[in-house]
Amino acid sequence: MAILGFSAIWAIDFSSGLISPFDARAYPICILAFALMYILNTVTKLNHQSLHFITYFIVAGYLTSSSMWHHSAPNGQFSNAAQWLGLNYVIAYLFLEVKKAAPTTIVVFTVTIIGHFAVLIQQQSFNDTMGVVLNIAIAHIIYIFLLWTVIRLRIKTDKAAARADVLENYAYIDLLTRILNRRGLEKVFTELNLDAEEQKQSYAILVVDIDHFKQVNDIHGHLIGDKVLSHIAAKLSRVIHPNDVLGRWGGEEFIVLTLNRTPQQVITLAENLRAGISLLKIDDIAGITISIGIAYSSEANTNSDVFTLADQRLFAAKQAGRNTIRSHD
Repeated sequence: MAILGFSAIWAIDFSSGLISPFDARAYPICILAFALMYILNTVTKLNHQSLHFITYFIVAGYLTSSSMWHHSAPNGQFSNAAQWLGLNYVIAYLFLEVKKAAPTTIVVFTVTIIGHFAVLIQQQSFNDTMGVVLNIAIAHIIYIFLLWTVIRLRIKTDKAAARADVLENYAYIDLLTRILNRRGLEKVFTELNLDAEEQKQSYAILVVDIDHFKQVNDIHGHLIGDKVLSHIAAKLSRVIHPNDVLGRWGGEEFIVLTLNRTPQQVITLAENLRAGISLLKIDDIAGITISIGIAYSSEANTNSDVFTLADQRLFAAKQAGRNTIRSHD
């Protein structure tokens, strides 16, 4: 864009006959510098911030020196350069990190004011020179102030959005086990659109329940019970596939949603979950077991019906003596 922009301005100034001796030399130098930066970026994959920083100083260097040249005698007739100086600050705050943009604009502002003063004082009185320089300074301070205000607003907006994301995540995460809660599971089910005919996909729902969990709370207390829930959630997270969905439905009940697995693969997953939990030892508590009910998308028309079927099979697993798996009626 810089190459195209400078080339277009060069062509316009040249065709109109208004091109100054300074610009006649500066335009091709800047275009060559931009082309070199582009080649370097393509060949060496420069860090983007470094690329923006160097390119910025090419633009700022041209705009500042061009304005100074046009303010010196006998070059005053070419007075259109100063109108571009505001770009020095716009570009800085658009493309540089805030922590770099602020000191950079201060340096550019200082060079601009001192440079224009040095040029003007050579052919103007002190009062006239100060009048022009102060006008430039005030205009540029307003540029910087407005841009800084915009950046501050953007930073505040970004922080507010980040806080909103955190709060939203809290709404969908079970704070004890750090996995999805019931609302989070329902959100995932909705987003996956499992019941859509046009993208019907195979899935299975596993309803997992900790056996005799009430006894853990009654004997060891609720703090130990919470610890058991956390450890079991962590174990389930480690056993399932990264593409599977795990959540706490409520109390001591967990849900696993697994996609595109054969019934045999689902049974194997369930058995790995059951066996893994049975090996856990949490403080002095051992022999913890789980029961699992499984249902498949091919057995019902909606995911709520699949869930209901899996829940019924969980009840059957409990009735059969617990520490077992039921995947059929």
